[in-house]
Parts: sequence; structure tokens; C-alpha cells
Amino acid sequence: MSKIIIFRIAVATFFIILSCLFSVNYQDMVGFSLILSVGLIHGANDLLIIKRNTSSDTNFSQSKSFIKYFGIVLAGLIFFYFFPSFALISFILVSIYHFGEQHIEAIPLDKNLKNGRRYISIISHGILLFTIIFMNNTKVVVDVFSSFNILFLNYNFLIIILIITSILYASILIIKKDLQTFLISEILFFGLFYFLSITSSLILCFSVYFIFFHSILSIKDQVKYIYGSNNSKSLKRYIKNSLPYFILALIFLILFYIYTEIDNNDLLPIIFTFLAAITFPHVLVIEKMYRTMKQ
Repeated sequence: MSKIIIFRIAVATFFIILSCLFSVNYQDMVGFSLILSVGLIHGANDLLIIKRNTSSDTNFSQSKSFIKYFGIVLAGLIFFYFFPSFALISFILVSIYHFGEQHIEAIPLDKNLKNGRRYISIISHGILLFTIIFMNNTKVVVDVFSSFNILFLNYNFLIIILIITSILYASILIIKKDLQTFLISEILFFGLFYFLSITSSLILCFSVYFIFFHSILSIKDQVKYIYGSNNSKSLKRYIKNSLPYFILALIFLILFYIYTEIDNNDLLPIIFTFLAAITFPHVLVIEKMYRTMKQ
């Protein structure tokens, strides 16, 4: 069993215990703190990755890439303003692929997961992740979805999605002998994550996956891609370069919260809108990074 799989199991177990000991308010505070710190930092160096992706291009071409990036962020915000329900569904679909991709990329399965099987595994993992989070926090999720005018979500619908996706994912992995160990680790992981989703709040459950099973591993890959190594010096450079964008993002969120006089009940939808706007271009950048790393 690889170190990454052991790490995932250990983290899930730790937060299951933590969620049993502390109140929902404390859990939410921990969750928001993780999302607005490590979560933001993991996407704050997208411009450096773009620069690395276009290192052989002219300054004009790099400038076009930067403008395109911020244009997608702005388009995402406008998208949420005029088409909130469609935008939220798009965000979830993009996140399903993005989280699944990072999960599969973190474990060296490329020789066994090729072409269609790889993409089905990525999407299946992402669907299972969000379905488990949603079905065990149905009331909160339905309230958030209702604020975006999405009314079709319910527990029975999620159960059907969970069963169909589980069968499909297991079928893809079990037919390959070399992937059966990975299948067992996935069953164990999702079993623990299911229990975490029952014992913890929606925010803590999401943040545990987002930070420990996605962002940290993504940062590791980004550091190696940008600087050529994963040593402590490279990590310090990565964090230092991310700080200006991280601080600007926090200032924007704080000013938005203060001057729009939003109700606390609207805080979660606004955070999801903000995360979605920066997620759309981030996913494209990371997808290109992984393609380049494999060349």
C-alpha cells in the first residue's frame, strides 16, 4: 500500500475523531480556515504555471494567456450572476473532473489506466465524492441549491447516483488484476469518507477532501513542475510567490462581505461562487500542466 493511500486513510480517521469531539460551529471554523488558507494558496500560482507552460512563447503570447485567464474568472462571475443554476451545475461538473484527476494522478496507475478507463475512473471518483458529501448533508445542500434555483436534488436521487457510479467504478477496476489493490484502497477510503460525512459538518467534510486529498497533492505537483524539484527551498519559493495573489483574494472577499451587507445565510453560496470563478481557469491550467509533464 503506497504512502499516499496510508496518508489518506490516516487523515480521514483523524478528522472523524475530531468531528465527534467538537461542535458544528467549531468544525465550520476549521473548515473555512483551511479553504481560505491552503485552498487559496494551491490556486494562487496559476500565473506561474501559465508562464512555465508558455516559456518558449513571446511576451505578447504570455500576456494573452494572462488576459485569457482573468477573462475566464470574470466570465465565471458574470455567469453566476445571470445564470446561477446552470453555473453551479457547471462548477460541480468541473470540480468532479478536477478532483478525480488529481486523485488518479497522485497514484502511478497510468500503465493500467489508459484512455477511456482512465477518464471513467476520474469521473467516477469525483461523482462518488460529491454524492457522499451531498447525501449526508442533504438539508444544507438543498438549501444552498435552492438559493441557486435548483430544486431537483433529493436523497433518493443521490442514492441512485451512488449505486450506479459505484458499480461502474468497481467494474472498471476489478477487471484488471493490477488494479485490484487500488480498488480495495478506494473501498476503504470511501468507507471512511462516508463515515466522516456523517459525523462532520458539510464545510469540514468538503475542506478535508479539498485540502488534504487535493490541494496538498496538487501543490506538490505544481512545485515540481515550476521549479523542477520538491525540496523545501522550492516550496518556500512557491509560497512566497503565491502570497500577493492570496492576500488580494482575501481582501476582495473581506471587502465584498463588508460592503454588500450580506446575510450569514448567504455566506456559503457566495464562497462557492468565488471558488467557482477561480476554479474554471485553474482546471484548464492544471490539465495542461499534467499533459506537459507526461510529454
